[in-house]
Amino acid sequence: MKVSKPPSGLVSGHPVGLPAAGTAGAKGFADKLAKASGSDKARAATATQPGAQAGRAPGIADIAKALKAGQITPQAALDRVVEQVVSRQVGCKGPAAVREKLGAALRQTLEDDPMLVAKIRALDEG
Repeated sequence: MKVSKPPSGLVSGHPVGLPAAGTAGAKGFADKLAKASGSDKARAATATQPGAQAGRAPGIADIAKALKAGQITPQAALDRVVEQVVSRQVGCKGPAAVREKLGAALRQTLEDDPMLVAKIRALDEG
């Protein structure tokens, strides 16, 4: 369908009968957004500096490296991954009951999902 002219009732500017949109808060929002982006850049810059990650919990990549090196079993790797997911979702200081329920639900999913079971079995075999 081809539209060659604007619908009737519209003139250049804003629609007839509607108040003009204000832009009073737009500059403030843009400033806040720029400040937030700047803090993200600073955080990213410090994260790549040597020693910036000292004391952090091992990441998924660290767990995978330990598994490939034979330092941990596939089951231990899964347990560490589940604990890491729980810690990220609930937090280290989250209620113990919530942490336990989430961990149990994740472990149950790992046992019930046929595709995940096959992938875990491949870890054991490989």
